[in-house]
Amino acid sequence: MADEPRQPQGRPPTRESRIRLIAALVVATVLVIFAIQNRRKVAIDFLFFSWDARVIYVIIVSALLGMLVAYLLGRRRRRVRRGERGERGD
Repeated sequence: MADEPRQPQGRPPTRESRIRLIAALVVATVLVIFAIQNRRKVAIDFLFFSWDARVIYVIIVSALLGMLVAYLLGRRRRRVRRGERGERGD
């Protein structure tokens, strides 16, 4: 009995987290539909580089880079907030 692993006690999802999940799924679905409908090739110019790519790949890469930036900014914000709470408690 004492050797049995304990099940983690997770909090049930809140209404806000469910709404965010649904919104994210809707946005992702719209993004995928938009990308699939735009398959033609375009010229991409970035800094000193130039190449031809399909619009679908440009959209997907741009979306992934946007998610990465949002994640990193959110992570930094959470770290700053955690630091503020630690300073107030001292």
